[in-house]
Amino acid sequence: MELSKDILEEIFQVTRQVDRGDITLTKGRDGLVRAYGFNANSANMTIRSLRHMLNGERYRRALTLNATDYFLGRIREEYGSHGLQKALAGLSAHIDYRHSTGVAVPELQTILTKHSK
Repeated sequence: MELSKDILEEIFQVTRQVDRGDITLTKGRDGLVRAYGFNANSANMTIRSLRHMLNGERYRRALTLNATDYFLGRIREEYGSHGLQKALAGLSAHIDYRHSTGVAVPELQTILTKHSK
């Protein structure tokens, strides 16, 4: 399923609400399932991965390249350079994790470099 900017924005906003504690992960997930027909597990993992990115933590489940690029741009807009640096640390940790499993991710490295400028 190709995710449009509108869907990516909704995922971003839902994840922010979950991260702030305004709504539960379950409520956020269920909203995405109802609104967009997401698989519940996919919605759950996407929210979790983006939350880890927001907090500068390693995440294991890959986000699409398009989503990763979009989310980093939005993080820069909403959280400024400090928030972006945390997110880039999370992405870098994810890249390291993927390398440790034998998966090369040059496209993610390109996105990391792009947003590090």
